[in-house]
Amino acid sequence: MANPLEPAWLLHRRDYGDGGFLADFLGLQSGRFSAVVRGARRKARGGSHAGVLQLFLPVLVAHGGRGELKSLRRAEATGPGVDLAGEHIFTGLYLNELLVRLLPRFESYPQLFALYGVTLEALAASEDAELALRYFELHLLEELGYGVRFDVDASDCAIEATVRYRYDPERGFLARVFSNETREGVDDVAGEQLLNIADWLFNGDGLAAANRKVVKSVTRRALQQQLGERPLKSRELLKAFRRPDSPPETVVSSS
Repeated sequence: MANPLEPAWLLHRRDYGDGGFLADFLGLQSGRFSAVVRGARRKARGGSHAGVLQLFLPVLVAHGGRGELKSLRRAEATGPGVDLAGEHIFTGLYLNELLVRLLPRFESYPQLFALYGVTLEALAASEDAELALRYFELHLLEELGYGVRFDVDASDCAIEATVRYRYDPERGFLARVFSNETREGVDDVAGEQLLNIADWLFNGDGLAAANRKVVKSVTRRALQQQLGERPLKSRELLKAFRRPDSPPETVVSSS
């Protein structure tokens, strides 16, 4: 028996069996789940599943089955897809890869689900897409229980504007104490920078341009702690896209 229709996004698909797909979805109620889509490629000319199983297209889906691998029973589009162009395509693939690799199966994250759509729209509009991406990464870490606090240090003490800190992915921000002989390290961040980032996250205040690199560095290290050593394919695709000898359509199709 199939579950009721629920809003979802396709995160990834690959060929499976005789004319079918194995697809990963982010569902509003079901969370991340994988489903077999049987015969979809054979129905490419007029079949419902093949036409709507596209990246960055909001859909309604129903799935069934008792095991972890579900069977897709129904899929229909709910509106136009989000039109990503250029390097933003690979940013979208990056979002999808993070969700596939980090989210546990069958756990609902309604706020993250909504934020995913908002982030795609920001990428399409190219309006501060970088900040939208950073916000999504930090929210994802928070949902997973590995949130980064920019207002307190590793000892749960308030960040002080005049103190410098070093970020440790396992512990948080560690206060640095310098002697006359000790120089500031390359990873050191001023407390006033962390407080500006905290204001941006919690209150929507403006983020100083110099602090964007700090947010990117911290989020990358925090995510790497959860991802492990296996590289992200989306980053490899972006590097290939940036090479002049790699046609965009070839690179995208390889995902």
